[in-house]
Amino acid sequence: MRKVVRNGVFETNSSSVHTLSISKDGMEESYLHVDSEGYILTDFGSFGKDLQYYTTQEEKLSYLITCCYYLGGWDTHMDNCYVFRKIEKAICEYAGAKGIKILGENEPEIDHQSQPNSGWDLNVVNGYNGDEVVNFVFNKFAFLKTDCD
Repeated sequence: MRKVVRNGVFETNSSSVHTLSISKDGMEESYLHVDSEGYILTDFGSFGKDLQYYTTQEEKLSYLITCCYYLGGWDTHMDNCYVFRKIEKAICEYAGAKGIKILGENEPEIDHQSQPNSGWDLNVVNGYNGDEVVNFVFNKFAFLKTDCD
């Protein structure tokens, strides 16, 4: 394990921690559920302060979709959400799907200290880098860890 020393970094006393760990090795085929019409089915998730590791493609996609909700532009089908459309494009190209349908059975929840906002600069969530989105969701070595300090 490599120790990282961070100098000159803005710090807060937030009690929640969400960590994305991404490796460049370990890409897998898509195991996401695709309906008979060719759409990936997913839903919002609940990502809190508890110590959890989210490792499946479904969990990681749910995290991205839940972040999209907090980044704004939400309507019933996320039709007007630019961030969602960018993520959807990258995921669907890799998985060979037509689009993503959000079931809407779960309420989106991210711990209040970790909620993304328009100033959040995490390329995986912002979707400006399709390779990072695909690597996060489909790489078996990439995972999301939630925790509380």
